[in-house]
Amino acid sequence: MDTIKQLTEQIVAYLDELIAFIGQHLFLVFGLLSVAFAALMIFAKSAVHSVLAFLGCMLCIAACYLTLHAEFLAVAQMLVYAGGIVVLFLFVVMLVELSKYKDSRLFQKQSPLASVVVLAGIGGFLYLFRQLIFGPSAIQPLSLSPELAEGLDVASQNAQAISRGMFTGYLLPFEIMSVILLIALIGAITLAKHERA
Repeated sequence: MDTIKQLTEQIVAYLDELIAFIGQHLFLVFGLLSVAFAALMIFAKSAVHSVLAFLGCMLCIAACYLTLHAEFLAVAQMLVYAGGIVVLFLFVVMLVELSKYKDSRLFQKQSPLASVVVLAGIGGFLYLFRQLIFGPSAIQPLSLSPELAEGLDVASQNAQAISRGMFTGYLLPFEIMSVILLIALIGAITLAKHERA
């Protein structure tokens, strides 16, 4: 009876340590999950499964932003990518007839040369990532000008800080980007209607 009790206490202690470790390393957990969803997105044979894996990847990246206390980026990631772009991709998958490409097996099998190119690209990216990310730190961090940051705790109110910076100094590029996205949406709808008519 004592052996079972000791074993139970050891298991509970081990699970508590595991949960504490996962809680301290949530960024790593969600980062690995996003990489797994990205791999599933690439290797999925169905276009719908690929889009759903893309959705999982975007949600995991939003969770990574939350672990870094960047709430605005997390919400923007969920609204723009998980909400808008995934729905747009699903519309494209539904509008474009992928069945005519299925017979020619364009999307089913890649040549060995493509695999070598992808592996070389991943290796180069990892090398650049290591050089750029873990290089020397910036001398001065990016921040708001003193008149914009007045009465604002930038460290804890990052959504307000980003909105003040975006809608004062970067309002024109923001509006230009929204017009370009609107033109792209209208063009995609026009092309899809013309192709199905």
